[in-house]
Amino acid sequence: MTSADAPAVTIVVPTFNELGNVAPLVEQLDRALEGRAFQVLFADDSTDGTTDEILRLASANRRVRVNHSGARRGLAIAVVEALGEVTDDLVLVMDGDLQHPAGVAPRLIECITTGADVAVASRYTSGGHELGLGGPARRAVSWTSTRLAQMALAPARRTSDPLSGFFAFRRAIIAGVALHPVGFKILLEVLVRGRVERVVDVPYTFDRRLRASSKASAREGLNFLWHVLRLRLARS
Repeated sequence: MTSADAPAVTIVVPTFNELGNVAPLVEQLDRALEGRAFQVLFADDSTDGTTDEILRLASANRRVRVNHSGARRGLAIAVVEALGEVTDDLVLVMDGDLQHPAGVAPRLIECITTGADVAVASRYTSGGHELGLGGPARRAVSWTSTRLAQMALAPARRTSDPLSGFFAFRRAIIAGVALHPVGFKILLEVLVRGRVERVVDVPYTFDRRLRASSKASAREGLNFLWHVLRLRLARS
């Protein structure tokens, strides 16, 4: 199958105040997915001019769209609401801060077109690395959170990185499924509530942040714990 014959893909990118990142991201995706039918749908809650920049890009590039909210929805809810506009069979979710390398996107998409239901860009599978989490304390928190999710939720054990924000999936696995995410971790919702049979990990390097600031906080840590508890109770 050539790129021109491959199924179209929608790339959902949650953004909150990523003014300096959205144009470079679109350029990187244009290069990485040259010859393939795709669109970039920004799930945007920004207040800093990012929305205007996305609209400027959309006026020059028919592949760019925006789902904007005047209120702060949070990453996962913004993604879910944007998914309601998606009609392509293949969906890829990635962050807008350039820490997720666009060059990995074709490999994730290929995994879906060759039979996987979900393809996860993983920091923790063989060949994966994380440069962007900062010091040992944040890396320890990330590792502990991942293990907690895997201990509490059997579907999370299908991947080495169930908290990844960079993944592709077949839209049919969530058709008719009510997603109720909390905080940042939309992949957990897809794995636990979706009709998922085959999951494939693709190694990648989680890069350092070059612009804007991290949205991680103690509140997001509490949101994560609440999210895991809700999903656990839902499966009881």
